[in-house]
Amino acid sequence: MVGRAFVNVNDENIPPSRNAVLATSTEMLYGQGNHAQENPKSLPVPISSPPPVLQDKPQPIAPTAIDFDNVKRALAAACAFQAMLDAQKREVAGDVQENSFPCKTEMSWYATTATDERIDEFFQKSPSVWDQANHCWVGFDNLSRLKAGADLTDIVFNIVNAVIGEWGLSNRDGDSRRVRKASDLKLYHRDELRGLINNDYSNPSLVIEAQGPSFGLPPKVTDLPGSFPPEPDAKIGFATITTCIAVQMLASQLSPQAIKQQHAVYARQFFIQQPHRRFVRTLNVTEHAVRFFHFDRSGVHDEVFLDWEDTNPYEFVRLLLGVCSLDEEGLGFDTTIAWSIDSTGRKASGTLTARDEEKNTTKEYELLSLQPLFQSSSLFGRGTVCWVVRDPETGEELLVKDCWRGERGKAEHENLAIAKGLPGVVQMISYEDYRSQTKDYGVSRYLTPEERAGRYSQEVVPSNLIQSRIVMEKYGRRVGHLMSEMDTLCTIRDAIAGHMRLVLVGKTLHSDIAASNMVMGKPGAPVGNRGILIDMDHARLLCDIPKRPDVVGHYLNVSLSVLANGTSPFMGGRIIPHDYLDDLESSFFTTLEVMCIDEGPISPPNSTPLHDWVKHWCRSSQGSCFSNKNCKEQFLLSKKASDPAKYVMPYWGKTSQHLLKRFYMFTRKIEKAKDKIRWCNDDEKAEKKLRKLLSKTRQHYSHVLYLFDQAIRELERSMRGVKRSAGEEAVQELEEEPQLVRRTRQRRG
Repeated sequence: MVGRAFVNVNDENIPPSRNAVLATSTEMLYGQGNHAQENPKSLPVPISSPPPVLQDKPQPIAPTAIDFDNVKRALAAACAFQAMLDAQKREVAGDVQENSFPCKTEMSWYATTATDERIDEFFQKSPSVWDQANHCWVGFDNLSRLKAGADLTDIVFNIVNAVIGEWGLSNRDGDSRRVRKASDLKLYHRDELRGLINNDYSNPSLVIEAQGPSFGLPPKVTDLPGSFPPEPDAKIGFATITTCIAVQMLASQLSPQAIKQQHAVYARQFFIQQPHRRFVRTLNVTEHAVRFFHFDRSGVHDEVFLDWEDTNPYEFVRLLLGVCSLDEEGLGFDTTIAWSIDSTGRKASGTLTARDEEKNTTKEYELLSLQPLFQSSSLFGRGTVCWVVRDPETGEELLVKDCWRGERGKAEHENLAIAKGLPGVVQMISYEDYRSQTKDYGVSRYLTPEERAGRYSQEVVPSNLIQSRIVMEKYGRRVGHLMSEMDTLCTIRDAIAGHMRLVLVGKTLHSDIAASNMVMGKPGAPVGNRGILIDMDHARLLCDIPKRPDVVGHYLNVSLSVLANGTSPFMGGRIIPHDYLDDLESSFFTTLEVMCIDEGPISPPNSTPLHDWVKHWCRSSQGSCFSNKNCKEQFLLSKKASDPAKYVMPYWGKTSQHLLKRFYMFTRKIEKAKDKIRWCNDDEKAEKKLRKLLSKTRQHYSHVLYLFDQAIRELERSMRGVKRSAGEEAVQELEEEPQLVRRTRQRRG
């Protein structure tokens, strides 16, 4: 006999019966407790039995399908973002480590921004940011500790916003300041070739957006090579802000060194996107303290200035007034460069005012380009920036160069004065020295060179750097940049001839021969001015060249002998002071660089891969002095002569390749002679050999110029379809050591 199963209607773990569902519906219509009387036809469900309520019981949730593609994309984006930050920090890590200095403990440079009485008035009028009763910022308790649940970024934002409003910085005669949260913005980074870069940016917590003569987005780059992504359409960027404020909770913040690198990344982009910026100041805020950073060309200077618990609030207000100031010179700008801004917020035109120190006059030039012709991307050091301007009186295009030097360094305008009137060397129009000095910024202790060399020699202090401005004649593009074969040889040839005149007439050595320092002459320039030697920053009088390890120049082009001087304290060997033969060797490496890397004026860039040896050479120049020396030693002093023509790009013809081979043999012969002198055990004998080698100055120059003249004549004949005459000297083959040839004038027929 089968009995009936008993069902408990109060069991919420089973589905309700049909009657229970109907009863529940009836209760919803007529109300619980009296529906039996008003609706006698209702089903007989006991009133005392409450209906089951399934929605109150947690039910098992079916697993949701995971979109692994979205997860992968999110992880890839996070990894790419972190890789971007790591790459940014690597770019500045070396500079930051070698050029870090403590700030002065007092903040005297902002002392006059506001009096204590004026700040007290601000506190009384700003209850939303300042708790007058507890004498602390709103969001902190009376012990200056951050309250639970308070948002530090919001607190700092409100304080900055209140300061800007109270001091009327938001709108005054076209100049204005505004604080913006930037953690969701992208402040795109810029490089020389591609303009703003889509996949490289910063997003600090807060920025101070600005309007004024020194601010404005540059014109958008539209003529990018096809391999580059389009430039982002940024409405705000490093070019339109005064500073960055990073807000971080102490528990999640980076190490002190990583924080310094992060702010160095900001500073580097400020210098690149605001080329007339002399110094940059940024802030890092935690719930315990405010860290101040000052960047100029001497280094990074930082200090924890404000401790919320120990410091009165007046200094913080003054600090904010300083970084939000309407005084653009006080923000670090060179106000002799100013922009006019169009309706879209982009730069439309600009002017540059230069002072002629000798004539004691000033002149305002029109900027022909709103971006510099050349700009150093290094965070510290010379900080060279070159602008193209138009003379308002003559209409001539000129070049203006702003540059920093050490206070013991020789001013470039002194070297340019020596070169005045020399063909093949850059010519100066005017100069202005001591435009600014880093010691005057007052952030770090300054010691004179004598003090640093004396009793304070162990103290870590920055060097004083001096800014100068030079107006000079403008020439063509640098050698190897979209030049024809003929133009390239003529440019290098006349730049070498200019170097010869600088040595023989000016008694000065350029010391920094490189492709970037050889440029094409003006259109239609005569022989002697078809190529111009520029950048006289490192030039020195022959009598001032030191007899010590002194590696000067571009590592890719610097001579083997100079590199051997640099390694002599570790490897031994006699020091042979930098001389004209080293610069001639740098001219050879410049010629080699152009022919191995440049693909001519027609080929698209990077269409032909570099030879493996060329890659090795380039890598060695980015490494240590030892790796560079070893590479060039194997190339020049090997038992069997190398064939440099194996490494050149297909564009360069047989004539240029023969020139390169002969120039190589000349360089190899000189380096062999110097190597014997370096390792000679007899000092007197070595000195005698060196004097004999250097006594052939004219002969050495004449030989090199002869090689170029012969190659240029070969190219001219090939362009006209004329064959060489039977009696003319043939190009020597690589295996033959070229004899030094005295260059003779040919009679015109």
